[in-house]
Amino acid sequence: MMDIVFQWIAFFMIVATYVTREKVEVELPMAVNAAIAENQQGRMMISVTLDGKIWAGSQAVSLDELASEVRAWRATDGAAKIVIRADRSNDYGLVKQVMKVCRDAGIADIIFSSFQPGGGE
Repeated sequence: MMDIVFQWIAFFMIVATYVTREKVEVELPMAVNAAIAENQQGRMMISVTLDGKIWAGSQAVSLDELASEVRAWRATDGAAKIVIRADRSNDYGLVKQVMKVCRDAGIADIIFSSFQPGGGE
């Protein structure tokens, strides 16, 4: 029994490390009424950093590469969903281009990450 518990602990430690590595560091905008989405599973994470870099998951991409990634994501999952994490000081124009890439790929279910003071992401 102890072996099984140890294996579960090791498994969750490895998975937790992988999940936290996938997030790119950004200063999220604050929203007093922010709420955590009920279903965050199966969402492609796109991050837009302050220096103008776009990240698909943990991989830096150009807008053209992002378009290919999003189209591939849409092809594998007909109900594909996106979460955009954009730095609060970022130029909205770049975020708008990312949204356009998602729209052109046929994805309408997009949520934005924000920070709730005293809460979480």
